[in-house]
Amino acid sequence: MWSPSPLVGRGAQLGRVRSLLTGASARGVVVAGAPGVGKTRLAAEVIAALDPARFTVARVQATLAASALPFGPFAHLLPAGPVSEGGADGPGWAADALLARRGRGTLVLAVDDAHWLDPASAALVRDVVARGGARLLATIRTGEEVPAHVRRLWQDGLVPRVELGPLPEADTARMLADSVRGQVEAATARRLWRITEGNPLFLRELILAGALTESRGVWRQTGDLPAVPRLYELIGGRIGEIDEEEREALEFVAFGEPIGVDLVAGLTSPEAVGRVVDRQIVTVVVDRRRRLARLAHPLYGEVIRGRTGRLRARSRLRRLAEATDATGLRRRDDVLRVAVWRLHSDSVTDPAPMVAACRLAWAAHDVDLAVRLGRAALEAGGGTDAAIALGAVLHVADRPAESEAALRRAAGAASTDRERALVAAARARTLHGGLGRSAEAHRVLDAAEAAIGDPRWRQEVLTVKASCHVLAARVDESLALADRVRAIGPTAAGVAAQLAAVEGQAFAFTGRTDRATAVVDAAFATARSWQDEVPGALAELGLARLMAKIFAGDLSGAEALADAAYRELGEPGTWNLGVTVLAALRGQISRMRGDVGAAARWCRDAVARFGDAPAGFAGLCFGELAHATALAGDVPAAEDALAEAERRALPTYLAPDFPAVLARPWIPAARGDVGQAVEVALAGAVRARSLGLTAFEMFALHDVVRLGAADRAADRLAALAGLADGALAPLFARHAALAGDGAGLDAVSAEYERFDMTLYAAEAAAQAAAAHEAAGRIRAARTASARAWTTARRCHGARTPALATMATPELTPRQRQIIHLVVAGASNREIAERLGLSVRTVENHLLHAYERLGIGDRAELADLFGPSARPSAVRA
Repeated sequence: MWSPSPLVGRGAQLGRVRSLLTGASARGVVVAGAPGVGKTRLAAEVIAALDPARFTVARVQATLAASALPFGPFAHLLPAGPVSEGGADGPGWAADALLARRGRGTLVLAVDDAHWLDPASAALVRDVVARGGARLLATIRTGEEVPAHVRRLWQDGLVPRVELGPLPEADTARMLADSVRGQVEAATARRLWRITEGNPLFLRELILAGALTESRGVWRQTGDLPAVPRLYELIGGRIGEIDEEEREALEFVAFGEPIGVDLVAGLTSPEAVGRVVDRQIVTVVVDRRRRLARLAHPLYGEVIRGRTGRLRARSRLRRLAEATDATGLRRRDDVLRVAVWRLHSDSVTDPAPMVAACRLAWAAHDVDLAVRLGRAALEAGGGTDAAIALGAVLHVADRPAESEAALRRAAGAASTDRERALVAAARARTLHGGLGRSAEAHRVLDAAEAAIGDPRWRQEVLTVKASCHVLAARVDESLALADRVRAIGPTAAGVAAQLAAVEGQAFAFTGRTDRATAVVDAAFATARSWQDEVPGALAELGLARLMAKIFAGDLSGAEALADAAYRELGEPGTWNLGVTVLAALRGQISRMRGDVGAAARWCRDAVARFGDAPAGFAGLCFGELAHATALAGDVPAAEDALAEAERRALPTYLAPDFPAVLARPWIPAARGDVGQAVEVALAGAVRARSLGLTAFEMFALHDVVRLGAADRAADRLAALAGLADGALAPLFARHAALAGDGAGLDAVSAEYERFDMTLYAAEAAAQAAAAHEAAGRIRAARTASARAWTTARRCHGARTPALATMATPELTPRQRQIIHLVVAGASNREIAERLGLSVRTVENHLLHAYERLGIGDRAELADLFGPSARPSAVRA
């Protein structure tokens, strides 16, 4: 599966090393870095690009085995000579012989792993460089002892030393995609970047071992990392030789990290801990006055755990659990960690901590772990509480049938109002949200409400019913039930949080985004009091907050929330639905920005996690994929995605799955049937209005405006502008009301730019150009057309009816060349000198360009063609 890939993320270092090696006064460069960061690959790229007419390359590979042999690495380059005459202190004869090989070109001495050079060879390298007869390109490994003569090369200023660090996250993602020649899920790329710390060699070994699997065209990492013998050798070499006491300390850290330093010292010895810290195998961090031990590299833990036998591992885990329990410390994170250690060491005796840990794992979004803990609690005799916890996490783990079976059994054993309420609530969520059986869910809730006498537990039941209503787009009923719950009496913290999630979503769907945000923020402020009890409310509140940002047009705020949540959920990576929904919403944000390529990639990430059965949010995920691919002009892909959205959607998710309805008009639009697209968009608006989904109605009607039928949407958009919060609804209304008004549409386009809605800005500018032209304002039409063209270029291939009428600015190649230099900040004189023209010729070309573009000066030109350019940077 691994394919040779271009050198990724090293452009700056590659250019610098090449310059330091080939510059007129250059003497060479030493490239330093950790094992596997790509020092040798970088050097090979530099050497491959050298002009053979100018440079003669002499390659040297130093090795540990040859480090005891004088001139051993240079044996293939030197004649049989009197080693005793040169020796480590007198390499003159060897330098003469080496320089004689340069011929007519400059000699480049390429030394790989120069830290392993013997003293004589190191002295030879320094002598050759000091004479100025050759240039050096050497690599060394950081953390190794470097021969003095090599070290003095940069200490004495003969050659610079360039540090080569690990790949950043974005470059790691690019490297992975290049390697598998396909799309790699964003969460997977981030996880592998964290695990390998951006080390290209480690990444390569993991991929070769089959760490990624492909699903619907997207490569993902699932489950545990594969055992990689080669990686074990590499990491083992970095750890080095350790004694039994050090090994024991490392195993406790590997199975428990982050773990208290004092705890490990008590299980082994302070001296052993000190030694592994001194050797930089373990690092110590301070967190809230606790000194915690971590392994210095995430892969150290993988290797150490992989090399620990099963019985020994169980012993380590059991001792960790017992030692932590003995301290009497019962922090929130300790409860989960001790439960996991008990689980993996087969030492579970008390079900209560396992039930609590099940909820904590769910709150941490590690649903696979939560399922295992829930099963362990049930097997240990946890009874109804364990069954409720297990049933709830089976639902969020995309196993609704198993969830319903477990909860149905628990319902028969429920004997108190609390148990009846919690079982009914969990069952209803599974029936409604997992299986799409709304009627049955409501029967379960109604029966529980009738059987429960305690008003506090009736509140729990009614709150879940309100949650079912809001998902099913029965917004008024959900808000009425929320009022009814509060009328019963004071609400517990968990119930209050769930009610806030219901109201937050209801307000967001109906365009009341300010109220949605206020309700959600207030609930999050009290999260400490309820998050362990009702971990699902965290996700529901987060969804409400994110949708409110999107519907208000705050794309930057929405993107920040989505990215933060995606990183948090993608780290454990086991809650498929949560990661899927966030990826789809991230795609929606990219689409609204106009980046249809990124939107499609995010949505492909989302659908790759879907199984074959119908599920909640299918309309969101597949619908957004259909929308993005339709905007890109890929009709077959859009049709397939929309068909999947309709096949997989549950009837109980009408509100969150409405994006599939918004995607429908863009398929006939992509085919060129704009009339049908308008009718489909209007039908979607009617559907949204009938469901009370004001926010979605607003977007559906705005699509009608974008499709060129503003007169059919203007009145209703004007009404919605008075109902919805924020500035986006009034902007949509102005866009409709100003159809045919060129100047007004120019202003609308500029406003979309301020919202960072690039595609909308391009479409409004194209419509403005048409309006100006119809009114005979040719100069204004050219200006608007040029702005539409330059803005659309930032939309990565978006094709819509408004953009189809857009005229490309009629500029000659020379004019485009000069404009490019103007945007870069060059003066007319500098441009003339660079292109071999007179200043007057440059000025004439610019005047003709201004006329064709409908602008008046260089500042407008820079604003038009260079979004990041500042007029002050453009010089005459």
